[in-house]
Amino acid sequence: MSLKAIIFDMDGTITKPVLDFEAIRIELGLPTLEHISHQLSQLSEEKQQAAWHIIHKHEANATERQELQPGFLEVLELCRQHGLKVGLITLNVRHSVDQLCEKFNLQFDEIITREFEPIKPSPEPLLHLLRKWDIEPAESFMIGDYIHDLECANQAEATSCYFNNPGAEDFSEQANYTVDSMTELHGLLTNLI
Repeated sequence: MSLKAIIFDMDGTITKPVLDFEAIRIELGLPTLEHISHQLSQLSEEKQQAAWHIIHKHEANATERQELQPGFLEVLELCRQHGLKVGLITLNVRHSVDQLCEKFNLQFDEIITREFEPIKPSPEPLLHLLRKWDIEPAESFMIGDYIHDLECANQAEATSCYFNNPGAEDFSEQANYTVDSMTELHGLLTNLI
């Protein structure tokens, strides 16, 4: 494959997982975490605002405790050495991403947060980013730790890679590739570039 771009998810992919999604689901009173934004869109505007306030609180708490996945900086350096465009597509708000980038001195060519609509699992955030870069989906590689990341990549016809955190639900069947660490991702990308 001719790889020109790599796009990362944030929580649980470039950072160690710290958000407790089950606690968020319980506090929001949602039956499931599937398509949380769709579930929230069914609520009144007042209830939506209250729900997003709860989510912001959890995200702010997580931001303070975030750590990068071991080996991520080496993967980033590999991408830079080979001239790949590097993007970030996350369901976090821009403020949380800015804090992360400042904390670890990270730079991405493009960042898309949940302020962009429609959000993952729609392929549109990825397609929007690739159009800006004038890169074909087949020349891109998207990695994430959740089904929404893989659905986004697959619907856009990009190469999808599942980042399998210890104890997480297994979504490897929905991905073109699966890695268990950034070291493994580094090896995979070295062979693909």
